[in-house]
Amino acid sequence: MSRLSDMRTPLARAKGLGGLQDGAEHWTAERVSALLLGPLSIWGVAQILRLAGRDRDAILAWAGRVQNAAPLGLLIALTGRHAQLGLEVIASDYSRGWRRVWLRLVIRLSTLLFVALGCASLARILMTRTTEAK
Repeated sequence: MSRLSDMRTPLARAKGLGGLQDGAEHWTAERVSALLLGPLSIWGVAQILRLAGRDRDAILAWAGRVQNAAPLGLLIALTGRHAQLGLEVIASDYSRGWRRVWLRLVIRLSTLLFVALGCASLARILMTRTTEAK
């Protein structure tokens, strides 16, 4: 179709032409995850500083409590999601065609794997601590 016969407005022609084709939703998800990561990251750094110098058993006991494991799991999941969103933007900016599709697939699978491993490790700590307490 030639430009002369295209009767759409410039905005209508530009919609959907971005690298991700869902720019507004992607942008919103990035901002929401960053907003939620702010206080969780401050909590995480404070806990790391508080636990510095403690032995392995004390740290596992800390992570085995639900009031600590819940925000830690949320921190793991949100960090993975935020990383995925950022890496997808980079992939869409610097790749085209089938490479973009494969890169997005690799990014999604690898971040899912890292989040799953982190949450599975946390679940194992929780299960081990609850069976030891009985």
